[in-house]
Amino acid sequence: MIGVNPLEIIVKDLAVRLAPTVGQSAQRRDDGLAQWIIFHGLEGTDVITIVARQAALNLVLKGLICHLAGSQPGPAPASLVLAAADTCIQQVGLGRLPRSYLDDLALEANATINVQAAAQFLKLNVQQDVIGSLYARLVPQEARRTLGQFWTPLPLAEFMTRWAVREPTDRVLDPAFGSGVFLLAAIERLVRLGQAEDVASQQIAGVELSPLAFLMGVANVLLNYPQARPSLQPGDFVLPQPVEIRESPAIYHGQLTLPGLAPPVLKSFSDCFDAIVCNPPYTRHHHLPEAYKATWGSQMEQQFGLRLSRFSSLFAYFFVQATRMLKPTGRMAFITPTVVFEASYSRQVKEFILHYLRPRAIIVFHESLSVFEGVDTAACITLAEGPAAPSAGQVIYAEISKWPGSEALLKAMGKGEAATYPWGAIRSIASQELQPRRKWTVIPRENGRFTNDRFVPLARIARAVRGIATGANDFFVLSDTEVEEWGLSSCYLRPVLTKNREADGYVFDPHDFEQLGLEGKKRWLLYLTGLVQPGTPEERYIRHGEMMGLHTRSLVRTRSLWYAMEQREPAPIYFTYLSRKKSRFIYNRAGVLALNVFLCLYPEPVIATNEIALKALLAVLNSIVSKDALRHVGRSYGGDTIKLEPRELDRLPVLNPLTLDEADRVHLAALFDALCAANSNEEERTIRQAIDELLETIS
Repeated sequence: MIGVNPLEIIVKDLAVRLAPTVGQSAQRRDDGLAQWIIFHGLEGTDVITIVARQAALNLVLKGLICHLAGSQPGPAPASLVLAAADTCIQQVGLGRLPRSYLDDLALEANATINVQAAAQFLKLNVQQDVIGSLYARLVPQEARRTLGQFWTPLPLAEFMTRWAVREPTDRVLDPAFGSGVFLLAAIERLVRLGQAEDVASQQIAGVELSPLAFLMGVANVLLNYPQARPSLQPGDFVLPQPVEIRESPAIYHGQLTLPGLAPPVLKSFSDCFDAIVCNPPYTRHHHLPEAYKATWGSQMEQQFGLRLSRFSSLFAYFFVQATRMLKPTGRMAFITPTVVFEASYSRQVKEFILHYLRPRAIIVFHESLSVFEGVDTAACITLAEGPAAPSAGQVIYAEISKWPGSEALLKAMGKGEAATYPWGAIRSIASQELQPRRKWTVIPRENGRFTNDRFVPLARIARAVRGIATGANDFFVLSDTEVEEWGLSSCYLRPVLTKNREADGYVFDPHDFEQLGLEGKKRWLLYLTGLVQPGTPEERYIRHGEMMGLHTRSLVRTRSLWYAMEQREPAPIYFTYLSRKKSRFIYNRAGVLALNVFLCLYPEPVIATNEIALKALLAVLNSIVSKDALRHVGRSYGGDTIKLEPRELDRLPVLNPLTLDEADRVHLAALFDALCAANSNEEERTIRQAIDELLETIS
């Protein structure tokens, strides 16, 4: 029963009062604020607003915890709230919460809060993660990316916990508990299995690095189970003990730490766990300190003989550390970025899984199903058991197009048989097929195309190259108005596509290019290939770029002439390989060039000059089975986003249109025309299915 949210009102009002204090901190270049900004990846954001909101939520959450523990009945100043919160958290057996930079901001602002209305509202809405949802609204996605803070939908948490927790005496760990969705699901599961509520909570353990997320989790647990006493610890799960390694000229202490926080040393858990459930941080490798990766990599190599790629995300480190804490017959359920099973640099992680665990299931989500709101990394669910569990000989592969609920999915998986359901499909993979060099999430969807003689690698019939990299798009790509203002000659300009969304269909024609001009879009590429002549508009424009320092940029300064553009002919086909929505192959009827957000395809002249053959190829490339094959040769990110390098695209299996009967070529070309004219997503899917059916008949 979500209505007006008093919690959100209180936090936003308090943030307005805290903003001047954050602003003053910024003006005096406070070191604590600077470190907070760097650690959270807040550079380039509205720092004052975001940090003020974080500080407000921090104080309100501590007030809520005091209220839930029976203290602070009315308005109270920050000094009293912070002191009382430390006492309350210790009284409920959750250890000592380290002070953070956000506490200092609240004290400096002499803030006062009253959380009674918010507490009452939260108690009436305990079935929903009001606190976690509020944090996601208050702090933009970009500001949560560095720490990988994306919450798990409750239905998925319930499913994963139900699979992993089997006995009322199971001990359960969530090593990155965030707002506490897995903690709550685990307590509920144990109670349903017959355990007493107070005892069940004592079988739950959790770790969380972010002090704000730690407070969210504690508050949610106490809201739902006031007598709960789980073992929750603040700190770095991956490196629980500070490990000193020297990095000239500094000494790095191993753990990820937050500004104003002394590195907390996690208490050793008394025993390994029967079940570990987790949605680990989606922190990519470039956000991890090199020394941190080096420290953990060294430990992993010593213990397991495996060397992680430097491109591995934080997921890999979490997964290995969790395995260390799992009983030999225990069960793990992890939200997993699909790139772990698809990228070549993740081979070591797959080797580790095969050697130290027994994979039981991989659950993927159809591109049409948005499971993790705001996440631009495609994810699946990995279910595995410890090495002492019996071998099953097969791994379940489930593809979900509509969430069926835990009961239906578990029942279908339990049968272990290939079957299609209204909500998706179940298939089985022989365990020996899970080789480290294969892409596990696409094995059941290869459809034999890589062994079918009718299909050939794309490189046999087309050349793939990346689009043009200018080194300074805002300078080298101009609008009609800018061309006119500078008086640039048309002989030095080329029509160009700069963004995927500017070509939102399957064909880009002259009318579409003219529309860009009417909308005032940048659509002309300055295409200089030699020295500019003195006194010309082009020479004046280049000098303007040099005054802005563009000639010192890393890419352009490697050229013999910094402004000399890569030479490229318009490609007949462009691929939107980094599109956040529908990735597609586009027929370039306008004869435009394209920047490097596209891959350029140059089919053999005998295809490129034959419109029927070219459209037939475009139909094949835009089929559903080709999309599956793209995932095999490339990598999936969020939703429909697929990333490929040109040499990866070379391996895409396609039907050579020149080997088809004329009638089949014409039929495919007609289907491509219909695809271009489709007026809805449903109509597009119907046409693509028709293409698939024709390809199945042909092959």
